[in-house]
Amino acid sequence: METANKFILDAMQHAPQLTRAWAEVRMGKFTGSQISALFTEPRTKAEKEAGELSQTARKYIGGKVMELATGLPAEEVGGRAIDWGNDHEEDAIIMVANYLNAPMERVIFKPPFRLFNNYSGCSPDAFIWDSQTEEELGLEVKCPYNSFNHYLHAQVVDGATLKEVNADYYWQCQMNMLTFNKTQWLFASYDPRQPEARRLHVARIMANPEDCGLMCQKMEAAEALKQQWLAEWLAGK
Repeated sequence: METANKFILDAMQHAPQLTRAWAEVRMGKFTGSQISALFTEPRTKAEKEAGELSQTARKYIGGKVMELATGLPAEEVGGRAIDWGNDHEEDAIIMVANYLNAPMERVIFKPPFRLFNNYSGCSPDAFIWDSQTEEELGLEVKCPYNSFNHYLHAQVVDGATLKEVNADYYWQCQMNMLTFNKTQWLFASYDPRQPEARRLHVARIMANPEDCGLMCQKMEAAEALKQQWLAEWLAGK
């Protein structure tokens, strides 16, 4: 039975993004797109000193509990900004490939979800061959509906500046590098409404071993809490 379950899980990890199998393998797991919730701080100094979780972190973990309890995603993602990003993402990936002089046959669009461990994983936007490092690099691309966010993204030159501009994207890149065993990741922002010279911005984000270690610690603690809440919920406590 255990072998059969492992076979099914391995097969589901090869499912294309946004398919039912892709959604099911992510169910109840901590993912790169929302992992930053575990790094949010409590509102009060006393809560922080006591080591308590923020409301954002508790809500995120609780949502994963409910996914496991119901078999349904905690939230349905949609809206004008999401649709805008989805509509322009492929063009953005092609623009990054051209920027890197990467042949299109070396571009992998929307690769499948990969597990880091049995309770977390990531789905990158793309993998692109980089002639500078002579390796395949992962890509996190944003196509902001609000053009001012693209302006802010253009200030990003490394991991430190990405963390300042948008900590959510910083932790997403770090989670991707942790999951796919990469030492660097590409962050890109694309806005087709801008003048040609300003439509694309690309930055290289290096893996931060200290932050990756901290992320592992936070995920381990969150997983223990998730299992505790799930057991209590199913037991009717």
